[in-house]
Amino acid sequence: MTVKSHGMFLNIDEFSICMAKEALSGKPNKPIVLERVPTGIPGLDELTSGGFEKGSTILVMGEAGCGKTSMLLQFLYTGATKYNEPGIFLSFEEHHDSIMRHSLAFGWDLQKLEDEHKLAIINYKPHEVKKLAEEGGGLIWDAITEIGAKRFTIDSLSSYTVLFESTYQAREAQLNLFDMVRKWGCTTLFSGEAIRNTTAKTLSGMEYLTDGVILLHHPRQRNVRFRALEVLKMRGTNHSQKICPFEFITGEGLRIYPGDDIFEEFKSKGGF
Repeated sequence: MTVKSHGMFLNIDEFSICMAKEALSGKPNKPIVLERVPTGIPGLDELTSGGFEKGSTILVMGEAGCGKTSMLLQFLYTGATKYNEPGIFLSFEEHHDSIMRHSLAFGWDLQKLEDEHKLAIINYKPHEVKKLAEEGGGLIWDAITEIGAKRFTIDSLSSYTVLFESTYQAREAQLNLFDMVRKWGCTTLFSGEAIRNTTAKTLSGMEYLTDGVILLHHPRQRNVRFRALEVLKMRGTNHSQKICPFEFITGEGLRIYPGDDIFEEFKSKGGF
């Protein structure tokens, strides 16, 4: 019988000796401290114990119009401007010029970041998706290496998977994509369309492949829609269990309010 200790496989006798030595030394085991990547998005780091685990994969789920793409872009923008961490935005949907134009409403000059080699925006057309998987992301890896990217985003997983002919091919492509992303070593955010059924929001099992899941809610009460964010899952993190309101502010972007409880009444009525 073998057991794993501190990244090594030991037989049971070796493991017992190691444990005995630690007990005799009187020194407690050192806690493992995970290196965090602050998002820089106001209110979000407060919900995730200081940010995402370095090199982790996070899925941002939500229905159409809830702000998934904007959140991904803000993660890249704050990374480049506040923490000197270059990033890459891989899009299967919106074109380069459209991304640039819409980002200006939040005061994000993405063109300036591109010129400074702190950001790269890459578009893949539908017929090029299979090439991406077959080549192992050669073009993307070149871009990561060229700018020294630490942050990476993909918009969106839903668009990526529907471009394959069968469910089996789509699932295989998902697994290959996640394998590639983990090898690149960047802290990565994916966006994905949430599907609401009678009990919950789902995304065909994609949420089980990532280290974390963030849900963006955009419910309607009477004739008004609200925005709220929920950290559904975050491995290795003592994250908040609270559903928090957020808004998009002109000239700034997404701002979350961890201390605000205005959604509690709406939540109790089954709005989420």
